[in-house]
Amino acid sequence: MANGSFQMLCRTCLRSGYVGGDAAPESCPHCSSADVRSSHELFGLTIAHVDCDAFYASVEKRDDPSLRDRPVIVGGRERGVVAAACYIARQYGIHSAMPTWQALKRCPDAVVIRPRMTHYVTVSRQVRTRMLALTPLVQPLSIDEAFLDLAGTEKLHGCSPAEALVRMQREIREALGITVSVGLSGTKSLAKMASDRDKPDGFFAVDMNAAAAWLAPQPVSVLFGLGKAAVGRLNAAGIETCGDLVAAPVGQLSGILGRGAATIAALAAGVDPRPVTPEREAKSISSETTFLRDLSTAAELEAELEMLCQKVSTRLKAQSLAGGRVTLKLKRPDHRILTRSQTLSERTDKAHLLFAVGRELLAREIGGRKSYRLLGIGADQLGAPGGGDLLALADEGTNRRDDLEAAIDDLHARLGADSLQSGRMFTRKQRPERDATRQRAGIEDLDGGDGLDDPDQSGSPT
Repeated sequence: MANGSFQMLCRTCLRSGYVGGDAAPESCPHCSSADVRSSHELFGLTIAHVDCDAFYASVEKRDDPSLRDRPVIVGGRERGVVAAACYIARQYGIHSAMPTWQALKRCPDAVVIRPRMTHYVTVSRQVRTRMLALTPLVQPLSIDEAFLDLAGTEKLHGCSPAEALVRMQREIREALGITVSVGLSGTKSLAKMASDRDKPDGFFAVDMNAAAAWLAPQPVSVLFGLGKAAVGRLNAAGIETCGDLVAAPVGQLSGILGRGAATIAALAAGVDPRPVTPEREAKSISSETTFLRDLSTAAELEAELEMLCQKVSTRLKAQSLAGGRVTLKLKRPDHRILTRSQTLSERTDKAHLLFAVGRELLAREIGGRKSYRLLGIGADQLGAPGGGDLLALADEGTNRRDDLEAAIDDLHARLGADSLQSGRMFTRKQRPERDATRQRAGIEDLDGGDGLDDPDQSGSPT
């Protein structure tokens, strides 16, 4: 192939080929469509990031065509938050995790729809099925996005990965009535950044030979896995762009980013050796809830805590995991966040032990005029459940509680979570967990970065 040739793909007629010239083609030579993508390496790029566009809101608009030209927010009213906002709503500055009241202040005409998580999961599986038809190497990041590795699939599909992805985009659009955006490159971080560059229903490719030059002028905030706090520290040190980061002395970066400095510097240079791994390894499991009103008493907060501990315990047991550290999260009325942690002598997956530790941590933060709008509990330092040390084995009380919890787990599995409750939980006056916009369960993966993200940062549909 000549140095001046471009590999070109038309998303309208799906024709592909090589086009000569010093500049990238602006239209398809076959159908004259301007919806073309071209680069020097397009047909050889194999790592993709596929992201459903404004997923929850797009599903709601598909199901109700009268909403097509209206600003739509998926979330809860009162003290709920925005789970997703359509692109029309985003023009008003509305974004995920924004309090609904604030979103409605910016756009009073917005239509607020309560989430239908079961329905979204069904649609997500339909999208995932089409991804898996391209390659078995699909690594989900959330309900609406995933990495794909299409290396070696050319003979199977009779085309390049780029062409196969464009065909998948069309199939999803026509069969499911929603759109996805695709980022394509040679690494996961570049593919993730690329998918954000052309939305909605976009396709953006970054050549590996041009990656460093493409990244150099980009702000450091584009780097996948770099949280707001780390970005703030870099900016304060005068490191604004990826080029600045690559040129910075190693010692300076280590002082700012700690053990993640070398990894982040490599990402800024376009180097990311992480493979696409279908199985995600959890590093923490947590659950949290936002209250309908601020809570302050021990009785009210402990009732909520017990409910959350049961949820975390259920998820740990389902994955045959146990946590070695328990972390309590509290959010004050002014949205300030407080976290407290305690390392355990042995990992546990038992709800009653999680509650005992969480209750002790919580007791230190109750009193005076303190009140809270959110409570969360999580377990990390995960591993296989322990067999119990000698002290635990000798504790008949603990053994009895373990046996009782096993019996309750069996009852809940057969009759539902509300079939048997403790007196503490039965006295709860509010049930925020029944509103999906006021509760969140977290299962974080090791592949998301190097611990540089903000403590309260969470993924959201885009």
